[in-house]
Amino acid sequence: MKWSKEAQEALSRIPFFVRKRVRKRVEEEAVRCGAPEVSLEHVHTCQRRFLKHMEDEVSGYQVETCFGPSGCPNRAIIWDDLSGRLEKRLSNRRLRAFLKERIKGSLKIHHEFRVSISDCPNACSRPQIVDLGLIGSCRPRISDEVCSQCGACIGVCMERAISLEEDVPILDYARCLSCGKCLNVCLTGTLQEDTRGYRILVGGKLGRHPQLGRELPGIYGLEDTLNVFDRCLDYYQENCIEGERFGEILDRTGLDWLTRGKEGNQKK
Repeated sequence: MKWSKEAQEALSRIPFFVRKRVRKRVEEEAVRCGAPEVSLEHVHTCQRRFLKHMEDEVSGYQVETCFGPSGCPNRAIIWDDLSGRLEKRLSNRRLRAFLKERIKGSLKIHHEFRVSISDCPNACSRPQIVDLGLIGSCRPRISDEVCSQCGACIGVCMERAISLEEDVPILDYARCLSCGKCLNVCLTGTLQEDTRGYRILVGGKLGRHPQLGRELPGIYGLEDTLNVFDRCLDYYQENCIEGERFGEILDRTGLDWLTRGKEGNQKK
């Protein structure tokens, strides 16, 4: 639907974590009014309604994705059905009813359990500041194929994680973000895929006491990612006392419950 310039500017000033939701409500309001274009008044009407009746907008969870499924060339991994599978798991948890039982007063947007999926280390969907964030990764390795010394891998690596020593490429895994771009330009097959999956961050949040998510060691395949996701939700619901965010729970309890005994599941 067409938006006026003033309406677009007003929408851009709305906090990013509710912007999609507000946009949908604004367009519904414009349609209800029979307007051919979204106006600034439609935005203001929905803002007032949203703030006054915020609890009606709370579903208990949010799942955000990056632009990867739309054809982004930077994707390190392509699992287009992952967001749907996570949403189904979240829906089955009945998190809205769960939060209603634990929170005194009305529900707010910030009470929701937030998940963000980014298909590459550019992390456009901000997975570092949500309860559980996923970053698509493709870790390279050096094969036995002879290197042509073309230098394409060095040129494409933004982290300067690749060097040539005695005609052989060397990978600095301390610098490597596992974006997979070096694999795309290696014509000889000297660089090959080692592990493809997701880096997992837990406990990130904004608000009065912001913090970045803590990264679990390793890169996780699809089933292991889903298993960690389920374990995190189990722990969240078992230990959430008054609707606090997952990061606050982890500040109180630590991460040993999640990392202990997981060496067999994560790929080093």
